[in-house]
Amino acid sequence: MTMSNILIISGHPDLTTSNANKAILDAVRARFGDNVKIRELDKLRVNGKFDVSAEQKALVEADVIVLQFPVMWYSISSLLKQWIDDVFEYGFAYGENGTALQGKKLLISATAGAIEDVYRTMLPRDVSATLTEFENTAAFTGMPLEEPLYSYGTTGDPDNPAVARAIGEDHGKRLIERLEALGA
Repeated sequence: MTMSNILIISGHPDLTTSNANKAILDAVRARFGDNVKIRELDKLRVNGKFDVSAEQKALVEADVIVLQFPVMWYSISSLLKQWIDDVFEYGFAYGENGTALQGKKLLISATAGAIEDVYRTMLPRDVSATLTEFENTAAFTGMPLEEPLYSYGTTGDPDNPAVARAIGEDHGKRLIERLEALGA
């Protein structure tokens, strides 16, 4: 079987402050090396803008697209939202001749700061329900949406960042397993 071209879009607004998301990306890099491309959006936005043609080129070359991000106020980060708005242009991702993403597998990989019990008992919807817009985005662009991956409790104890890092490492292992199942 041919190895899939994996593209991970990191939508963390500042990976230098992350424990869990950074651990996830580190695990994937360690496993796949140069066989995975990781676009760290916090480093790619210059003067409030992305190089749209470079981002679109990366998407075109991918077979599997992973959106990796922390859930922020029950949604995606504003950084990732801007990237989607800027890069998924008419004529590229949708509309007349907008077929560049059709058939590419989309995998949502998200971390939530609160523990899972908060989402299950204190809030009206869990994390998966807060991210249903990806179902529409995938359908509109012709990308099959894979079963999402979530991890909870990643804010962790500020005095013990190893807890959040361990959650990220576990999430990274699950993401690697999923990518391998998709042909990575």
